[in-house]
Amino acid sequence: MRLLRGALAVVVEISRRVRRYAWPSVSGRRNRGYLRDRLVALPLLAVVGFGAFGWACADVRGDSVYVRDRLAPALVDLANARASLFIAQGEAEERLGDGGSAELGGLGERYRTRVARATQSLNQVTRGGALTVAEEQELRVVSALVVDYTGWIGRAQGHAGDPVLRDAELTYARSMLCSTPVPAAHRRDRYPACPPAADSGTGDATSIVDRVSGLERRLRDRLADRAAWGGGVVTAAVVSGLALMLLAAGLWRTLSFLRRRFRIRLSIPLAAAALPLLAVPVLTADALLAQHAQTSAGPLADALAHRTSPGTETAAEERPFDGPDPWAVGVLGRRLDDTLADGRLAFLDGVHPLVFPAGVAGAALIAGALHTYRREYLVVARPGAVS
Repeated sequence: MRLLRGALAVVVEISRRVRRYAWPSVSGRRNRGYLRDRLVALPLLAVVGFGAFGWACADVRGDSVYVRDRLAPALVDLANARASLFIAQGEAEERLGDGGSAELGGLGERYRTRVARATQSLNQVTRGGALTVAEEQELRVVSALVVDYTGWIGRAQGHAGDPVLRDAELTYARSMLCSTPVPAAHRRDRYPACPPAADSGTGDATSIVDRVSGLERRLRDRLADRAAWGGGVVTAAVVSGLALMLLAAGLWRTLSFLRRRFRIRLSIPLAAAALPLLAVPVLTADALLAQHAQTSAGPLADALAHRTSPGTETAAEERPFDGPDPWAVGVLGRRLDDTLADGRLAFLDGVHPLVFPAGVAGAALIAGALHTYRREYLVVARPGAVS
C-alpha cells in the first residue's frame, strides 16, 4: 500500500511539473519565472513535436514511394510473366497438336513474343528492388526454369512427327508450369490455367507458376503491411499532435504575455518560429492521401493476381479496337499507377526530410528570443519594480 501511494505521489508530481512547464499560468507569476519556464518548455515541445511528426510523415511517404516505384511495377511484371507463359504454352500445344502447323511454320510469332515478354518481365522484377535477397535468388531459379521449359518445347517441336514423344515432351513442359495436372474438363480450353491448388501458399512450390504465384502473394502481403497504420506511426502521430497543439497554444500565450508585461507588440523571432506550424495541416493531408492510395492499391493488386487471364490478354491483342478489358494486365497496371500517383501532393516532394530541421531551427529561435528577453529584463529590473 505504501508503495502504491508512493508511486501515485510520483505520478502526481511529474504531472504537476509537466503541466507547469507545458501550460503555466500567467496570472500571479513573476516575469522571470514565467520566462524561465517558457525557455525550457517551448523549445522542448518544438523538438519533440516536429521530430515525431517528421518521422511519421517520412515513414508514410517512404512507404508510398516504395509501393509506387517498386512493389506495384513488380506485381504488374509478375502478372504479365504468368499470363505470357500460359499463352506461350497454349500456342505451342495448338501448333504441335494433331493437325498442327509446327512442321511448316514453327511455333508462331505469338509464342516467341510471349516467351520473350515473360523473360523480360522476370528480369525487370529482379532489377526493380522490390524483392529480398532470397526472393531474388528464387526468381533467378524461375528464369532458369523458363529457359529449361522452352528447351522442352523445342524438343517437342523437333519431334512434331512423332506423336508419342511430342505429347510426352509437351506434358513435361506443362508440368514445369503447373505442379497440379489440368483437369480433363479444362483441357479443351485454349489457355488452361493452373488449378487453384497450385496457389496453396505452401513453401514447397516447385513449378514456374507456383513460384511466381508465391512471389505475388508475398508482395501483396507486403503491400498490405505498408498500407496498414503501424503502431509506431500512430504513436508518433499522437505524440506530435499533443506536442504541436501545446506548442501553438504556448507560443500564443507567450506572445500575449510579452505584449501585456513587456509592451512588445509582436516578437518577430517567436512569430518566425511559429511559421512551420502552418505546414502541419498540409503535410498531414499529404500523409492521409498517401495512406489512402496504398489502401486503394490493395484490391488492384489482388485483381492482378486473380482476375487477369491468358484469354483476356489474347483478346486484347486480337481485338484491339473493342476497347480495353478492365481486367487486362495493362489496364490494371495503369489504374494502379494512377491511384498511387494521386496519393500525394507533388509540390511536397523533398519537403519531409526538412520537417525536423525546421523544428530544431524553431526551437533555437524560441530559446534565443526568450533568453534575450529574460536577460534584458534582469538587467533593467530594479528594486521595487515588477519582477
